Amino acid sequence: MNPKVTILGVGPGDPELLTMKAMKRLEDCNLVLYTGSLISEEVKDLFKGKESFDTSSMTMEEIIQKVKEGVSDGKRICIAHDGDPSIYGAISEEIALLGKEGIEAEIVPGVSSFQLSASLLGMELTCPGGPQSIIITRLPQRTKYERKMIVERNSTMVIFLSIHLVRQVQEELLRVFPPDFPAAVVYRAGWKDQLVLKGRISDLEDLVRNYKITKTALIIVSECLRYNGHERSDLYFPGFTHSFRKGRSP
Repeated sequence: MNPKVTILGVGPGDPELLTMKAMKRLEDCNLVLYTGSLISEEVKDLFKGKESFDTSSMTMEEIIQKVKEGVSDGKRICIAHDGDPSIYGAISEEIALLGKEGIEAEIVPGVSSFQLSASLLGMELTCPGGPQSIIITRLPQRTKYERKMIVERNSTMVIFLSIHLVRQVQEELLRVFPPDFPAAVVYRAGWKDQLVLKGRISDLEDLVRNYKITKTALIIVSECLRYNGHERSDLYFPGFTHSFRKGRSP
């Protein structure tokens, strides 16, 4: 039996990237709550024929109240989150407030915009001879989080929610990386008007300003953006042995 409330990851914008479980939950629910400014029109089309509310102007308390009313009416509810709910999705407080009302919710993960962005860039976020760690971070402006954005030279960096502060992002990056280090900006990954821009850290501010990007974009900084195939993965190298494959000369 399906739960009455599902916190649903609907991906970055392309409706074909919803998981089978996400589609099943949408088909079975009666009520959908969603943030209209963050979800593409193509994904919103999947909500047609159902009662739905755009929560863009609502507080978390108002959203919880709407869910509470729906549960009392016996409705099955999906709270749709763009991308994956576990990344900057505010679901910790959502789940806590639902719990105070005696409402349990399941979480259905979705494809994150950083995963789709890597695909659009044709890159591996952890590449042979390059970074083996991924840092997901942001500039903590207008938050209670007082620490600075994490910047690490030996990692692939994915920077969310900071495109409007691109000059500060660039300054933080240049404290650690050289100006010619590869960087990319992906705007509205999965939307019809998506943009995929490649350059260097020194280009970032001009790149963003020239294309008039002010929101709904992320920045990727990584040695993997210039991977040329010269380095080989040890795991798949002919001489590398493991329990399923004997070593052999290349």
